[in-house]
This record gives sequence, C-alpha cells and structure tokens, in this order.
Amino acid sequence: MKRNIPVLGVLVCAALLCSGCSKANAPQSSGAGSSRQAAKTIKVKMTHTGTELTLAHQAFLVIKDYMEKTSNGVFEVTIYPNGQLGNDAQIVEAVQEGDVEMMFTNTGNLLSFVPDLGVFAVPFAFPSHEVAYKVLDGQFGKAMLDGMEKKGSMVGLGYLEAVAYRELSANRVIRTPADLSGLKIRVMTNPIHIAIWERLGAQPTAISFAELYTALQQGTVDAQENPLELFISQRFYEVQKYVTLTHHIFTTGMLTANPAWFNGLTPELQQIVRDAATEATLFQRERAAEDYAGYLKTLSDNGITVTTLTEEELNQWKAMATPVLPMIAKEVGGQEIIDRLLAAVEASK
Repeated sequence: MKRNIPVLGVLVCAALLCSGCSKANAPQSSGAGSSRQAAKTIKVKMTHTGTELTLAHQAFLVIKDYMEKTSNGVFEVTIYPNGQLGNDAQIVEAVQEGDVEMMFTNTGNLLSFVPDLGVFAVPFAFPSHEVAYKVLDGQFGKAMLDGMEKKGSMVGLGYLEAVAYRELSANRVIRTPADLSGLKIRVMTNPIHIAIWERLGAQPTAISFAELYTALQQGTVDAQENPLELFISQRFYEVQKYVTLTHHIFTTGMLTANPAWFNGLTPELQQIVRDAATEATLFQRERAAEDYAGYLKTLSDNGITVTTLTEEELNQWKAMATPVLPMIAKEVGGQEIIDRLLAAVEASK
C-alpha cells in the first residue's frame, strides 16, 4: 500500500493538469453571442437589384464591414448586386422562404405583402429631406418597420436610401401636367403609382426595371420616373435628354431579413445586425447631399436639360394629384394611416 501511494499521487496530479489544460483551451465567449454560436461561422447572403455604383450597394458594404468586424468574424457576409439572385419580387420571396438572409428593395415592391407601405406614395407629402428623416426615425417610421414581420413575413431592420425624391425624365421638356398628355411613362407595378400618373394625364406602363433602358432606347415608352441616382447609375441619360425635378413622390427602401434566421440569432448578434443597418442609414444620409450635387453635374456634363418647376407649376401638379388620396386610403386600409403620416410630417416641420 505504501508502494502505491506515489503512483496515486502521480495520477491525481496528472488529472489536475489535464483539467487545467481543458479549461485553458475551452472556447471563450466573444461578447457577440454565446460561445456555441461564436464558435461557428454564420454565412449571410445579402442582395439587391441595383449596380455597384448605387448608394444602396455602398450601404451594403458598410453593413458587411460592421457585421463582420463587430462579431469578431462570426458573420461572413456575401453581397449579390445587379439582381444576381432575381428581380425585386423574386428576392422578396427568397427572403420570406429563407433562401436569402437579407435584402433591400424599394418599399413600392413590398405593397402586395404589406399594403400599409403604400402610404409613402402620398404625392408631395414631404417638403424636405430633414422632415422625412424625422418621420422615419420617429414613431411612425418605427411602427412601419415593426409591422413587417407580422404582415410581410420579414423582419424590418431599417430604411436605406433614406430619402430620394422621384424625378421625371422624358424625350421632351415637361413643365406642367398638360405636357404629359399622350406620354407613355414606365412606372413600377404599383397601383398607386399607376393611378397618380393616370390622374396627371400620362399613360403609365409597367415594365421591368431590367428592361427599362432598352424600352427607352426603342421608344416603347417615352418617359420614366426614378431617383436621379438610378437615372445616372443605369446610364438613362444616354437615351433620355430631359429631366424635370418634380419631387413628386418620396421614396425609401427597406432592409429586411428572414425572420427564422434573424430570430435564431442570439440577442447580441441581432443587435449587431440592427446596429449595422443604422450605420448604413447614417452613412447614406451623409452622402446624400454631396451626391445630389454630383448628380446634377453629371446631367449637365452629359447634355441633359434640367427643368426646375416654379411654385405655380408645382401647385398644378399637386392639385392634379390630390384626388388620388382616397384611392391610397383604400389601398392602405383607411384614411387613418394617411392622417397619421401627415400628422407626423407636420410635427416634424
């Protein structure tokens, strides 16, 4: 028995040493979620239909960088621009079904899933960028995001391209609604947008954005309406030589995520994703003003005639568009949501 005591001592010491080694080598929590989740890479597919030149794509780069760095490499984000994973309707469906984790699209492309978003199509509702920012950041904007998961089977993470007024381009000078008579204009497949342009006297036509350049080039349509960023990034100035700064509709895009994927993340990782969306929005707002000045210069450099409406001319557009409000109310489920939007606008002035 005495002879066995040294052997037992050696075994006990070995056990203690092994225990210490296992603790030293155990995975440590990164602070970006549990050690179990931090130990594996979470691959994330993000997609949009614009080119790499768009501000939306630049925002995606901000999101990718923030998510990967702040999670200490837990997130591995791959961006698919240029509609590589499908058109707007297809990528919305892909996110709903979980084939894609995150995507960005114009809120107008989400109306069939969340009719409430049609309220952003109220013509001439937002008098300035500053007012629009306050509305989006306030209770009204948050309520619209919160409703995405319940009504659209997607988690609303934030607004990208926070404010971009839609402007008109055509094959001739347009100053008043009377100039729109007989004009074939491409619009999104959006009943509200179609109704507005019909009320203004044009002939709206729904054409895929991917086919729009060719449609303008071949004269299938005479005009289109989009933010200047898209007019330039898609090189529409090669086939359209007249732009009217109508500011007719405030447009915003929404960043969304698949709910099963997002809700499966730890609270810490969820917050990283939300914070990344916020960083991207702030980045875009800082860039918006300088970019807009650059857009106007690009138009001038390419021989585009830019028309700025007088107050009297603008009032003609407003008067012609106002009768569309009852239709918008019907599409979004009642006048109440329009009243809430307009109240939020007034409170933000």
